[in-house]
Amino acid sequence: MNWKSICLTMALVSVIAGACSQRAVVEKLVNVSGSITMNGKPCRGAEVTFKSPHTRTMGRGVTNGKGEFTVVELMPGEYTVSVLRMSMDGQGIAAEFEAYAGNESPLQAVVSEEQTTFEFQLGM
Repeated sequence: MNWKSICLTMALVSVIAGACSQRAVVEKLVNVSGSITMNGKPCRGAEVTFKSPHTRTMGRGVTNGKGEFTVVELMPGEYTVSVLRMSMDGQGIAAEFEAYAGNESPLQAVVSEEQTTFEFQLGM
């Protein structure tokens, strides 16, 4: 075997290994669901964002009339969870959600293949 053949074989093995490792990552994605309440009542129409403080991984969902949400295809890991809803006049975030909006939200979640359901009680 000459050097050209060896290099070509190594390159092919690298491409195949890379494709296999990407496939393994995709298979580990999970759907996360749960509910949000504000002062004991279902929180409707709120944007729920799971954002990893360690990576650029992020997922979003919106609560339905029962305060339930789903975030699809999220990587397992630690997340800061922000919840926000616009004010009735559409001029910004509703005041009761300001503490839960953005990177400074106190809400945390550790997502795993076994732990994919979360309930957050706000305003208590």
